[in-house]
Amino acid sequence: MAKLITRPCLSILALLVCLLAFSPGSAQPPPPDPLTMDQAVTLAITNNRLIKSALQKSLAAEAGRDSARADLLPKAAAEYTYTRFRDQPFMWVDAYTVDPNLGIITGTQSHQKTISDKNLTTWNLTLTQPLFTGFALSTRLKIAALGVKTRQIESIIAVQDVTKQAKLAYIHVLLAQKILTVAQQAEKSIRAHARNAGHLYQQGMIPYHDQLQANVALADAAQQRVAQAAQCQMAISALNSVLDLAIDHATQVAEIDPHASGPTPDLTALLDAVLEDRPELKALDLARQQLELGRVLARSGNYPTVALVGQYRQRGDDWAATQNDYDNQHNAIVGLQAQWTFFEWGKTRAEEARVRHDQRALEEKIKSVGKAMQLEVKDAYTRLQVARQNVGTADAALIQAQENLRIVNLRYVQQMATSTDVLDATTRLTQAKTNYFVAGYGCHSAMAELERAVGRRLEPVAP
Repeated sequence: MAKLITRPCLSILALLVCLLAFSPGSAQPPPPDPLTMDQAVTLAITNNRLIKSALQKSLAAEAGRDSARADLLPKAAAEYTYTRFRDQPFMWVDAYTVDPNLGIITGTQSHQKTISDKNLTTWNLTLTQPLFTGFALSTRLKIAALGVKTRQIESIIAVQDVTKQAKLAYIHVLLAQKILTVAQQAEKSIRAHARNAGHLYQQGMIPYHDQLQANVALADAAQQRVAQAAQCQMAISALNSVLDLAIDHATQVAEIDPHASGPTPDLTALLDAVLEDRPELKALDLARQQLELGRVLARSGNYPTVALVGQYRQRGDDWAATQNDYDNQHNAIVGLQAQWTFFEWGKTRAEEARVRHDQRALEEKIKSVGKAMQLEVKDAYTRLQVARQNVGTADAALIQAQENLRIVNLRYVQQMATSTDVLDATTRLTQAKTNYFVAGYGCHSAMAELERAVGRRLEPVAP
């Protein structure tokens, strides 16, 4: 089962960033140019709609907690009633009859006695203070307080998700720009080869189809460059979407070292840390605590409820209820009000059983989610190691491809190689450059994925 261990630096920093960023009236400055990765992450946390939604949910949970706390306090109510009777109310009263001459009681006689005016106005003020509710109100307050913590953790989850999205989008822009540069270099190289092929054909040193082959390759390279330029623009638009900027904003990003992809963490330590650092597990543990309180809330139906009630009342025949010729015009009441529903066909017991089974199901889910998150960390860690190994391989392949193209160009000038050989060597160099940047930036992407899988930023491990 996950332990609810808070990391003040992570939680407080993330929440403060959110609260400061979304304070009313705060004007957001335009993004710097060019934008660094850290600046992109900060801008995304400030502007992203997912975080704004999480903040509003957190504020809603705080309002729910305040509402639950208010249920523990006295409640005041006012009531005003106006009634008009068709006939003036009366009652039959038995009175003794007395012989006026003898002065003795001779019997009884019934007669009508008016007891109210035709117009009757009543108003009262009532103050009610719950004294005992079977622990229902206090338990609801505790559940609401856990709900506030849950929403705060969800805000941290949103910050981590947006941080990952911003980093991946940022890296994608850099990679797209590098691949565009590679495509432009390939087009430039093939254009030079096409010029050489044209000169050699005019001199009768190569057949016509070699020149055609070079021209076709040049057209294809131009198409690849145009397509990659479009991909680059789409990558920038995707980054703008994460940063909540205009889709067509001309965002520029600062370069990062493809080889500097962060520290080399210890896998065993990461697998242990994920069970403490992942905010999702903390949120699930809070949900488990809420279900424990839910059982207490369900058992509250077994107890009576007791409240202290105080009331001030006025009754009269005018609108303010100040004139009354038949009974006291005002009165005050203090009393205890108790209510106990002692039989509901097992409803309370069934509700408690439902919550108990939900709690057990959630405990099993927590264990399963913990295992799944450890597997996620292992997968991200493995991809990071693969990406780093690919960097060395791609670096060596790039050097070889460059040397190969240089040799093939020399042989082509000496008519010891064909145009096909040059174009193949150019294609291999283009692919080697692409693989080099894909591997380098892939390390940064894998590190961003690993940090999200662990649930915190990874710092260099001391030797």
